[in-house]
Amino acid sequence: MAGQNLIGLDIGTSSIKVCQLKDTKKGVQLLAFDSIMLPPDTIRDGQVMHAPLLSQRIQEVLSLNKIRHRRAAISMAGHAVIIKKISLPEMTEEELEDSIQWEAEQYIPFDIKDVHVDAQIINARAGQGQMDVLLVAAKRAVVDEFVEVVRDARIDPAVVDVDAFALYNCFELNHQAAREDTVALVNIGASTINIHIVADGIPTFTRDITIGGNLLTEEISKQFAVPWEEAEHMKTSSETTLSMSGVLREVQRIRERISEQMVSEVQRSLDFFAATSMNAEISTIYLSGGAALQTGLIEGLERRLGAEVRAINPFQNVIVDPKRFDIASLQRMAPIAAVAVGLARRGSKGDRV
Repeated sequence: MAGQNLIGLDIGTSSIKVCQLKDTKKGVQLLAFDSIMLPPDTIRDGQVMHAPLLSQRIQEVLSLNKIRHRRAAISMAGHAVIIKKISLPEMTEEELEDSIQWEAEQYIPFDIKDVHVDAQIINARAGQGQMDVLLVAAKRAVVDEFVEVVRDARIDPAVVDVDAFALYNCFELNHQAAREDTVALVNIGASTINIHIVADGIPTFTRDITIGGNLLTEEISKQFAVPWEEAEHMKTSSETTLSMSGVLREVQRIRERISEQMVSEVQRSLDFFAATSMNAEISTIYLSGGAALQTGLIEGLERRLGAEVRAINPFQNVIVDPKRFDIASLQRMAPIAAVAVGLARRGSKGDRV
């Protein structure tokens, strides 16, 4: 409901991120942000494997941050979501709402009864009596599963969004000057890379790639025959904590290989966009997500794509009270905050889904 702030609840494969914002006369103010890790396989391939544990973790992170608000925005990504830009004859929002189920059947490779469908007009007059519409479909079973988990945590999931759109809300809040350019927003999470390309403020291309930072953890675990938790520690350890230089070199070699693989996947998607779009020249790539600042990733993207690559700062245009937050700690967590911040903006931007 417009004007009411929602909790942004980003439920990822490896962690839950929560954000609460407040609109004030001075601007958008941060009330809460935190992240809590999930045990391995709590969520696998986009499906909840341990629902009671996940609900418990949601309650835990809200309790730790003294968040009492009960309405939240959550989001979906990966194989469960299909996003397509389609052309339809010009019609009103009401006419689109009445006809979208039938229109969607032509573009979605699932039974229409098995998906939640929504649509948004992004260019009401695209020419020749046509309009551009963004069509979104999400598998009903997956959405309902996450909704139930959130409700079991005694939270009302008032909005179910898509990671890519939440990412754009965060970008719009913090990088308004770049809205007229063609930019690529790339969010690299534990199991999914979200790519969202925006030209002149209009979404023109969206794709989810089902690989992410967990690929590096898996490779380290396999190469060194160590448990997942130890591989995670090795992945994030610095040179001073990895005392064996041979181990350090091998971890670095694996990290570079996985970074190259991620760069290749992103490049393939951007090449496809360039081949099918009039606004093909991307001025800047904005990175977010836990794996986004992995060694070599920014340099690799800049080298291969020839565009400037920057990290999104989700708190750049947000008022942060230094008496309530450790600013240095918040900045370290900034790469993982983008989707949660974007979801927390939904209360003031109106419900899309």
